[in-house]
Amino acid sequence: RIEIKKDKGMVKFIFDEKGYNFVPNEMGAAFGNAQLDKLNTFKRTREKNFKNLLKFFKAYEHLFILPKQDERVRTQWLAFPLTIKKTASFSRLDIVTYLEKNNVQTRPVFTGNILRQPGFKNIPHRAMPGGYPVTNTIMEQSFLVGCHHGLEEKHLTRLKEVFSAFLKKYK
Repeated sequence: RIEIKKDKGMVKFIFDEKGYNFVPNEMGAAFGNAQLDKLNTFKRTREKNFKNLLKFFKAYEHLFILPKQDERVRTQWLAFPLTIKKTASFSRLDIVTYLEKNNVQTRPVFTGNILRQPGFKNIPHRAMPGGYPVTNTIMEQSFLVGCHHGLEEKHLTRLKEVFSAFLKKYK
């Protein structure tokens, strides 16, 4: 079961059981099969949208950790992940609240440190000295905005305008 709840205004996805939603089904397969003919177009659009947003957010690298793609991989970005640097003078709640009030959908990065999720906290694992600071930062400081093939230039322009309005005081 995945529980979706609000905590301090931020929607959180709580995974309280292992293996939830991992069941393949025929209907999902049928939809996926019907989309295969569009796959190359979807890939090109997602790559273009990702590059567009990455170029925009480069101006704000002092505030965000931007996604990096391994050169051996060709990721098909459904969403654009942003991690707020701890030195930024705004919180994830501040920016997400602003974006949502301005009709820009956001999502948290669903897991981060999976060991902090109720369904996984008791799984056998090797505890690392010093814990898991990177995954904890992802869990606490990251969020997603759309980057998928359904976004057109007008959507990306609007997204950048809303971000610019919020971020102008942090330039």
